[in-house]
Amino acid sequence: MHAKPPLSDRSQGLLFCLIGALLLTPDALIIRWLSIEHNEVLIWRGLFFSLGFFFITVFRHKGKTFRAIHHAGFAGLISGFLFAMNTYFYTQALQQTSAAAAMMIISTAPVFAAIVSWFCLKEKISLPLLLTILATLFGMGIILSDGTGINSLKGNLMALGCAVFMALNFNWARYKSPKDITPGLVFGGLMVLTLGFFTTPSVNASTLEISFMFLSAAILMPIGFVLLQVAPRYISATEVSLFILLESVIAPIWVWIGLGEVPSSTTLLGSLVVLIALIFYNLMLIKSRTK
Repeated sequence: MHAKPPLSDRSQGLLFCLIGALLLTPDALIIRWLSIEHNEVLIWRGLFFSLGFFFITVFRHKGKTFRAIHHAGFAGLISGFLFAMNTYFYTQALQQTSAAAAMMIISTAPVFAAIVSWFCLKEKISLPLLLTILATLFGMGIILSDGTGINSLKGNLMALGCAVFMALNFNWARYKSPKDITPGLVFGGLMVLTLGFFTTPSVNASTLEISFMFLSAAILMPIGFVLLQVAPRYISATEVSLFILLESVIAPIWVWIGLGEVPSSTTLLGSLVVLIALIFYNLMLIKSRTK
């Protein structure tokens, strides 16, 4: 029997993105279900994120764990800070607006990734990508204008902030490639924990809530984020961000099934525009790769 050839760098990057995005999908349901204050959510998520990222670093680097964390250096700290800001805006968004609106706005991260790549990394913006950016911004504008039901402008703007910091982190990882800065996410979790600790007067989470936050923040999310963080070493940051689209479609379905939260018609219209635009760009990418 002939041994199967190893996956190409591009195939590895795409596989990492697919698995990573799928692991992130249950988190929106958990955040929407929690009954505790936002700052307490930050405490538990920061604590569990730190533990999760640390044990992943131990698993990957074995006896060289602390050397790997030290090697990530200042670049790892920057990545951790961007992750902490991403976490802050993400949890705020999911507690202040509908899951569908929040997740679809967050899915526009590739737009900002492309803009940052063009401005900082001098990567060209193709005509299909430019059209995608314009269409995505139009769809996002529709969602931002929706003030009906549980939607709120503040929550939608928080989701926009999450998309921006996510795009910055992906580009930072690509800029530092092939250096592995993912151990720096341990510090990102500690930053989130610190922010929550100094702004929360008391801790009121139930054992069940803590258990679900542990499952998401210590296991599913760290593995998913590390896979997405490593992926830009093999494919572009824009392509990595496009896989957030998968989370933006599946996560609101979990919320709908679990909590009965139905998005408004305006949010659905804006989401459809964004979805079509990003699918269009994905198809153009595939077409260009096969030439």
